[in-house]
Amino acid sequence: MKQLGLVMLITALSACGGAPTGDATGRTPPGETGSGESGQAGPYTMTGTVRSENGMPVPGVDVYADNTLSYNVNATGVSDTSGHYRLTLPRNELGTWRGGAILHREYHGINYQFVLVASDVTEFPAERGAVRDFTWKLSGRTPEGQYYGGSLWMYGAVDAPGFDLSRVEVTLEPDGPIIDGSAGRTIRAFLYGSQIRDIPIGRYKVTARYLPEDGPPQSVLIAERRPSTYASSMTADFERTNTLGNAMQFTIKLGASVQPGDATSSISGDVRAATDLKGAVVVACVMNGEVCDETTKQETTIETSGLSARYHLDDLMVGQPYTLYGWKDVNGDNVVNRGDLIGMFSDGAPGTTVTPPNASAGFSLKPMS
Repeated sequence: MKQLGLVMLITALSACGGAPTGDATGRTPPGETGSGESGQAGPYTMTGTVRSENGMPVPGVDVYADNTLSYNVNATGVSDTSGHYRLTLPRNELGTWRGGAILHREYHGINYQFVLVASDVTEFPAERGAVRDFTWKLSGRTPEGQYYGGSLWMYGAVDAPGFDLSRVEVTLEPDGPIIDGSAGRTIRAFLYGSQIRDIPIGRYKVTARYLPEDGPPQSVLIAERRPSTYASSMTADFERTNTLGNAMQFTIKLGASVQPGDATSSISGDVRAATDLKGAVVVACVMNGEVCDETTKQETTIETSGLSARYHLDDLMVGQPYTLYGWKDVNGDNVVNRGDLIGMFSDGAPGTTVTPPNASAGFSLKPMS
């Protein structure tokens, strides 16, 4: 949450007049990186440990002690591999001190900033010293009444029939470890207005369904905020926005009704090529004539490098004939053209389809001539 992180940082530092970068003369007060065991603080020392919510040490956190009287006078340090830190405070400064900690973490190419939660927010005199532990929280309320987690927003498509967004149930399934390295958890919740708040930062596979008061459930098709194509699911990261903080934003519209007895399953297999497959997209959909039925479409992106890769597609309708194909946009122009890798599962006969449940199918991608 770009602005939320900034607001929390400003709030944490506003009483002190600035961020922990040095004093008014340009000097950087003495501080230390790490220290081994934090132990009991002595005079002119602030020490402690930085941990995640599940108790794991968090290295590389910027920890500071900020003087509450003098502008921009502070001591800074960084937590070590055990999460410990120790700061040495100046001996010639009036006023008391307040501790804080900020973590910068890159995740899937996006830089996030987190203001950590202090075990004790009271001020202390330098001659007494203090122990201040910090926790990296990914969800819950902040002291300012905001949320540590990100938010998801869904907007109804302009050209789609209107429906009550509060009846949309969203499922977020972690796609790999979340930002703190833990497995995360699957989240299932209804939209509140048009959003779901306080989601731990991670990469998620997002699906949704519409549950009207009367009648059967309906599938919900999802697209990017400025839609071009819709799909039954999207895998996405949070983006840092100026107004919503760390947010996922989608446009949605109603799909087909889900009838009693309908079931879902999967297709998996291996994709092969003579060049690197990283970035290739594997797609399965039921064809309506020569057009893909968007309500049935599922796709996944190959995230690993190599000449062979495993793919897995979920949420496919049992007993339906799926066309399976793959494409890698080699030149990055988002258009299928000469030199791109393309291929389709045919099993020796063009037009061959794959029918779940739990089907297995392998195929190759070759340069388009």
